[in-house]
Amino acid sequence: MTGFRSMGCDVAVSAAAPAVRELFDARDLRFSRFIESSEVNAVNAFPLGVTVVSEELSSMLLLAIDAARATGGLVTPAVGGALLRAGYDRDSAALPADGEPVEPARTPSLDSLSLRGRVLLRTDPVVLDLNGVVKSKTVDDALALVGPGWVAAGGDVATTIPLQVGLPAGGSVTLDSGGLATSSVAVRTWRRGGETQHHLIDPATGAPARTPWRDVTVAAENCVAADVAAKAALLLGPAGPSWLDRRNLPGRFVTHRGAVHFNETWRCLAAERLAA
Repeated sequence: MTGFRSMGCDVAVSAAAPAVRELFDARDLRFSRFIESSEVNAVNAFPLGVTVVSEELSSMLLLAIDAARATGGLVTPAVGGALLRAGYDRDSAALPADGEPVEPARTPSLDSLSLRGRVLLRTDPVVLDLNGVVKSKTVDDALALVGPGWVAAGGDVATTIPLQVGLPAGGSVTLDSGGLATSSVAVRTWRRGGETQHHLIDPATGAPARTPWRDVTVAAENCVAADVAAKAALLLGPAGPSWLDRRNLPGRFVTHRGAVHFNETWRCLAAERLAA
């Protein structure tokens, strides 16, 4: 196993693969809002009108738009302005402990974004945030470079071999293949005006989501699908477990007090394993 730090988190790989670190670092340089010279920051400097973007950014933005459509706009790349308003303007480790009170920023509709090849049109000022999709997609792409094995970055995992993965609030699960992602409101937090803020924005309010779940873990065919579903289920609150069930995705939910709940799909899969 080898490891390094990139995209603001610890990355672990089952076997040494220099190309994996190169991939993570290149994506970070292009897509991070916290690197002044990134392409995302150059695009966000002019948040309205027509912008020509790179093929790499176009591809990642298209993936993010697809995720937004699949989640009814819950997981959207248009929350950059709301994140900035909440105070998330640098890597979480560098954020001040507290600051002035903040007011939510409106999250623009997905209809205000249009992408045709490399041409991006924004009819409403939209500050992009692609960090979640970029990280999970990079985990999937890194696994393709590794071959048989696994890649983990923060709460995102992708594997082609059976892998035991630790879970929030204790315990573990064996992931035979595919992706596993955990979305949490407890990892990247800060305060403004004495109020706790976090990085998962509810597009309906433009503020950090109020949800009964502290952590949501989802397994899917790849890491991107797991990550998007975990975020959506967390943002949906009490409706999250059934939303995953309708998509046949297993989900594990942890409350703010540490109580663990499972959706029906997770329970059925666990029962099948015990019976096997």
